[in-house]
Amino acid sequence: MSAIQSLMRVMTLRDAEAIILEADKVPSLRRRGQVEKLAMPALEAQLLADFAAPLLVGRTLEDTPASMPFHDPDGGHYQVTIEKVAAGLRMVVRPGKPPAPAVAPAAATAADTRPRAWWAQPRAQPRSAAGSAEPAGTPPAAATAPVEPSTSDGRARLAQLLAPLVAVAHERGASDVLVSTGLARLRVAGRLEAIELTTDDAELAACVAALGSNTDHSLEIAGTRLRANVFDHLNGVGVAARLIRDRVPTLADLTLPAELGAVVDHRDGLVLVCGPTGSGKSTTLASLIDLVDQRRPAHVITLEDPIEYRFTPRRGVVHQREVGQHVPSFAAGLRSALREAPDVILLGELRDRETIAAALTAAETGHLVLATLHAPNAAGAIDRMIDAFPEAQQRQARWQLAAVLRTVITQFLLPRRDGGRVPAIELVPITTAVANLMRKGDLQMLASAIQTGRDAGMIPLERSLARILETGAVSPQVVKAIAADHDLLAALSAKLR
Repeated sequence: MSAIQSLMRVMTLRDAEAIILEADKVPSLRRRGQVEKLAMPALEAQLLADFAAPLLVGRTLEDTPASMPFHDPDGGHYQVTIEKVAAGLRMVVRPGKPPAPAVAPAAATAADTRPRAWWAQPRAQPRSAAGSAEPAGTPPAAATAPVEPSTSDGRARLAQLLAPLVAVAHERGASDVLVSTGLARLRVAGRLEAIELTTDDAELAACVAALGSNTDHSLEIAGTRLRANVFDHLNGVGVAARLIRDRVPTLADLTLPAELGAVVDHRDGLVLVCGPTGSGKSTTLASLIDLVDQRRPAHVITLEDPIEYRFTPRRGVVHQREVGQHVPSFAAGLRSALREAPDVILLGELRDRETIAAALTAAETGHLVLATLHAPNAAGAIDRMIDAFPEAQQRQARWQLAAVLRTVITQFLLPRRDGGRVPAIELVPITTAVANLMRKGDLQMLASAIQTGRDAGMIPLERSLARILETGAVSPQVVKAIAADHDLLAALSAKLR
């Protein structure tokens, strides 16, 4: 499919009356009487000339009709007006009609017995004023409503665009593919690497326009699943795609301590997995959900944006729901989940007060809730959840959180010297002492409680970093950049020598 055809499809998906394509100018849509420029570079004159050439065979622009039909192989039908301007060509493309069939189709000889979706079922025959059905063959009084365009075509085209880059990403062991107007990069072991392959900027812009800027999508390319975000930026458009493993990894696969597995033995309450973007929170959460399914028969409901790992239930039942496709929001999905008899609920992210409040309620009412949160440590996670509420409600939220919070896991991924990454964690089980600190608002004392709570299963971040430093797998500079308490790191490192 050419870039011009891709832009025509964008017009259809965006329900526009026309798209204006002119050499050396950014394409624009005409919608509801307004002109909207697309977030993409200006069109090259040669691109328009190459598309117009087959339409102009045997003609000159002087005798070209004001509007000529164009039918693309994928079933799109358009009316194209072409004129010559100073920079090259100018085209105005509008939705068209399919060509009339040369021969009327033969009558069906047998009924089509294939099952149909509800929206594909034949309509009931219209009734006359007397209430009887109109005779068969009576033409309908009005045309049926057009089918609304979906984003499935945009996702398929984006997958096709990214396929060569994903193949190289597999070869290099990359975790992410980053594509922007005019360039492409891979993230390997946490570092960005250049790649010789490039993409069609016009097609990239068409994909982003079709899917909508700042939206998340799940893609599948040659058996590889990706989580992709598409967006506009100052110099054009971009896509950030995370490669997802085929199999849900175990805690051992992720080189995480076995102690983390104890969190899934809770029958209710809230477990948080925290850390910065790209620290592997979602993967750790998926490992914990898989562990639940190994240990006991449970009904698990996941709310994700988008769905990443696909779970294969063994002992229980796992229902995965995607925000924007199966539920309108995390909060709405969580409210629905409470009426669906779950034992365990996975929340892809605690983003706002409404979702946090619903998560606390779910944890209070006998469910185990596992969720991710962007926070640098346990104290930061607790503060962020309480600060989400108005000041008048914060005391109540603090007591509620102290009653339901079971464990906070904070995770970082550090680049290894020899490639790959290694996780460093802080593990904070919520003991009676920690819960009392939360109720009183004395979180400045939490660091001391973590350092002295080894018997309660506490793992300070610095202890995890000291063990990594002892192996020599990560440079000291990287380790020190993550540590919050350098004195404690030095003391723990000395004990391990």
